Amino acid sequence: MSVIEAVSDQQLEQIGKIMRDKLGKDLRQFKKPFLNRRISARMRSVGAKDGSEYAQLLASDENEPASLFKSFSINVTEFYRDPFVWECLSSKIIPEIAKKRTSLKVWSAGCASGEEPYSLAILLSEALGNRAKFSVVATDISAEAITRAKKGQYTNMNIKNLAPNLVSKYLVSPAKDTYTVNDSIKKLVTFEQGDIVSYPIDKLDLITCRNVLIYYDKPAQELVFKKFYKSLATNGCLAIGQDETMMGVESAKLFSCMFARERIYKKVEVQL
Repeated sequence: MSVIEAVSDQQLEQIGKIMRDKLGKDLRQFKKPFLNRRISARMRSVGAKDGSEYAQLLASDENEPASLFKSFSINVTEFYRDPFVWECLSSKIIPEIAKKRTSLKVWSAGCASGEEPYSLAILLSEALGNRAKFSVVATDISAEAITRAKKGQYTNMNIKNLAPNLVSKYLVSPAKDTYTVNDSIKKLVTFEQGDIVSYPIDKLDLITCRNVLIYYDKPAQELVFKKFYKSLATNGCLAIGQDETMMGVESAKLFSCMFARERIYKKVEVQL
């Protein structure tokens, strides 16, 4: 039996109802293959032989619904992931935004274990110097991911894309192959648990939401893009992941593509 076949549609519907009743979370926003992979992983973890048995556990165990939902957080990331995207942000996007602002506000949506928001803080520090103030707000649905992110502790693999001068400038190495983001960068990032669609935030100059939307179905993506549009200030920019696209969603008309390869877009002023 393959991972995707492990949970039937009927069982998936049953699990979804339990999650709505227990946590008020709607699993229908996620793509079915993604749900099946994450549910199957939890089934293996708790020893459930099929979806029905897991649904029974989900209904009876007060901790399992939270454990399942926590598993939906995507925690595979690294500093300056896809370096050419960060080069574009540094050389083209941030300088253009800074021409019109004395203070910049950035949102890292779906921040996982913190590499992306800390990368943003480093990039902004390097690109702006003392020319403008900025703040980075980072959110994730997983409380555990947020706790890890606040610690700011990483390995060689996490920082492999960072230039040596940036590593020495913004991280400290208390032990071999271990690095911790220094306090000068930590204080620039605010971490909070929150769902992308419902998190209250506005007047943003830049949103990064990379490699999160690929796990959402088209209706959920529509909601997310509309949320981003309303949260961005005039001429605000959005960066999404390399495997993500606005093709096939009506809300694509809300943005103009600035850099196709980098998946960077600008808000278009339209009447919603």
